[in-house]
Amino acid sequence: MTEVPEHLLKRSRDRRAALGLGGGGETEAQPAATPAAGAEVEPTAGATAAAAPAAAAPAEVEVKPPEPPPPYVEAALQRKRIPYWAMPVVGLLPIWVILYAGSLSPADTGEATQLDLGAEIFTASCASCHGGGGGGGVGRQLSAGEVLKTFPNIADQIEFVAAGTQGLGSGTPYGDPAREGGQRTAGSLGNMPAFGETLSPDELLAVVRHERETLSGEEVPAEEVGENETRVWPNGSPMFEEGGTELLSPEGEPLLDPSTHLLMVEIAGGSPAPSGQ
Repeated sequence: MTEVPEHLLKRSRDRRAALGLGGGGETEAQPAATPAAGAEVEPTAGATAAAAPAAAAPAEVEVKPPEPPPPYVEAALQRKRIPYWAMPVVGLLPIWVILYAGSLSPADTGEATQLDLGAEIFTASCASCHGGGGGGGVGRQLSAGEVLKTFPNIADQIEFVAAGTQGLGSGTPYGDPAREGGQRTAGSLGNMPAFGETLSPDELLAVVRHERETLSGEEVPAEEVGENETRVWPNGSPMFEEGGTELLSPEGEPLLDPSTHLLMVEIAGGSPAPSGQ
């Protein structure tokens, strides 16, 4: 074994004393001799104890498996999703429905229909006698189906409005003979002017439609309503052609003679239109 020189031992003792580690006395135990090369060194008890914690295996951490999701969450995860490409289609669907519904109804041209025109004429020329709602007054009641009871056929009413009671002649019966209470009598409730002299043919038809359909509640079959809400005969022929100058019969002939009386016309179905004369 090789001995450590004294001056090195002293220096070591002084250094330990300066650090407060003891070893300043002369009686301090001599350090262990340095083992010779190739000699087997046995670890001391202190070294073994210090190395024990470092060599100890890490503690095992118990990992719990994840809890299963609630049933409603699991059902939502398994539910089929709408494909992403379908989302724009679903978003545009309400717009398509609106456009499709609009295509089923007649386009609004912004022009007044026959019924609109008839309402204006009635307010200006007829309401003062028959009331704004057709309830009657100086003139007869036109509402609640009264017009339809007197004139089941529209051609008869057109003749009456065109000729007036004066054109028919005072005391002349007019309207449906089968009417409850009998026919009306011209002049029995004042005299009605001859509007065939003041209204054009298309205005005459318009105001008659307003009295029948709006005030008296006539339900017109779909086949008797043509383009732009115009009224046509049951056989589809027009009562008045746009740009025309006179009312037409179902056969396309003039409906009224020059004196505003009905000509003998054949209504679709073969029966002649009854005349108020």
